[in-house]
Amino acid sequence: MQTLKLNKHHEQLTPEVKIVTPEFWWLKNKSDADNWFFQPDDHSALSAFTVRWTPNNVGAEELELGRWTQWKEYAQSLVVAIMESDLTNVTKTVTLASYAREVRAICMWFCFTHRMQHISDVTREHIELYEEHIKASEHTSNNAISKLNTLNMMWKLKDYIGSGLNFLPYHNGQLGPKAKRLGTPGKRTKTIPPNEFFSLLDKVLIEVEGADKWLRKLECYVALKATYGFNCSWHYKKMFGESSEVLFQRIRVIYASAIVIILSLTAMRKHEATVLKYSDAIKALVEPTLGGTEHKTSHTATGKTTTRPLPKEGIKALKVIIELTKHQRDKATDPERLLLRLPFQHCVSGDTTASEYVNSRVLYHMFDTLTKEASLNYSLRPHMLRRAFAMIWTWRFEIGDLEHLARFLYHNNHLFTEIYVDDPDVYDFLPEEMQRYTAKVFEQAFLGDNDIKGGVGKLISRYKRLLRQKVSVIEPETVGVFVAKMIDRFNYRVIPNADGYCFMSNGRGSRAKCSTDGFNPDYSNRNEEYCSGCPNFGVDAPRSKYWEKRRDAHEAVQFSSSDKLMVEASKKGVKRAERIIGMFKEVK
Repeated sequence: MQTLKLNKHHEQLTPEVKIVTPEFWWLKNKSDADNWFFQPDDHSALSAFTVRWTPNNVGAEELELGRWTQWKEYAQSLVVAIMESDLTNVTKTVTLASYAREVRAICMWFCFTHRMQHISDVTREHIELYEEHIKASEHTSNNAISKLNTLNMMWKLKDYIGSGLNFLPYHNGQLGPKAKRLGTPGKRTKTIPPNEFFSLLDKVLIEVEGADKWLRKLECYVALKATYGFNCSWHYKKMFGESSEVLFQRIRVIYASAIVIILSLTAMRKHEATVLKYSDAIKALVEPTLGGTEHKTSHTATGKTTTRPLPKEGIKALKVIIELTKHQRDKATDPERLLLRLPFQHCVSGDTTASEYVNSRVLYHMFDTLTKEASLNYSLRPHMLRRAFAMIWTWRFEIGDLEHLARFLYHNNHLFTEIYVDDPDVYDFLPEEMQRYTAKVFEQAFLGDNDIKGGVGKLISRYKRLLRQKVSVIEPETVGVFVAKMIDRFNYRVIPNADGYCFMSNGRGSRAKCSTDGFNPDYSNRNEEYCSGCPNFGVDAPRSKYWEKRRDAHEAVQFSSSDKLMVEASKKGVKRAERIIGMFKEVK
């Protein structure tokens, strides 16, 4: 293998000195000067671990290819340094392979587009030209930041390699803003609203509950296939009066539904689900907790062990998955993998070998089948389910203070509730979702779809008058623009609660009756008395039912207690509740 020996004291690269491939644990022995095969992990596609250093310039002149040889030697040395030096924190081969592709792309651009001889010839003007190339190519901001970070490494690792950029392209604080200016915003993962999310769960639960009939048919099909080979489809149709394609379609939908249930009830990442162990699934049938391995945030090659509680719906889904995959388990190279391919004929071309396991491509295909079956107006993807899981914490008071969810998940164990609070994605998604939620509440109020009363009623009325002064006809598009500017200017956020809404902004914190410092709200100090009389408090008609329950509870204490203090407190509680309920009598 033609590689470079790293020498911190050399000013130039020394291609005549070779490195023995096995010294690098992260590179397979079959790698050579033009093809690097990184050691794969067990949860990423194999294609992610191959980097080819041969340029695609078929018509390139011999001089250009000779120049590329020098660039390739530098590029490969940089990749080695990224993994081996103490100046980076790269530990995973899939990350290193990604860096290798970025290094290769940048070096090829300097070599073939600008016909440069060496990395040390690159100037700031060339970097600016490369930035224009990034912008013209319409890379996403995330992709752009990877490219700019790679340019920084060309300076950062210069002494380790012996060659590199003579200047630091981006100092602290510059890289992120620059990448945002050069890149285009990436596509946001769709957020499934709570009603849609629970509707989807209802559909997949029905599929899994009714799976037994189709599992029996699959058992017959596998037996017929073993007896009649390719003629099994004819015999299956004769036996059941339907095409085997109908069976395949139903089984794919059931398999996808079972996986959706597991992802929805555990908030697993896609890669964590694809490497679930069969033995852990068997254990979960006895003890309702599913073990797994999470790699994305572990920063280790082995991953981090996880334990996730499963309600009975999740256990049923696991049983279906085990039954569906049992036909392939004895044949699988790694029978410990839970999610195996279905026992159908796989169509492959050339020397391509069909994957034995459910990888991303297979999972997306199954989800597309489910999407069509469930008549969804979007392409369902695993991260949507994780996002929906996290967003339940934001939506908790829009779906009955988690009452619906608690019944659905049988929250008889604190683990079931705590996982909603502890999941890190809650905090990743919360600010964005809170802003979307705030806009929704204001828009509904301004359009008359939701009548919000209480202390914040004056604020809503004032903004309505201001909006009418600006436009003659109030339309959803106009309201949307108005609300967006209002939220951006005053940093409004609406916090939903079971008894109403808390409207907060940069200037309203000092007005909060729950405040303990006179500047900001203190939600730990929140109670019925403070909220009902707070200028930041709003309540709508649906939440008046909550106040009816409070009134009834206070009345029960009032007429049953012999404690004078309790009776007096309950009388005040009845009055507060009656005042809130009375706001909506004219609209009932």
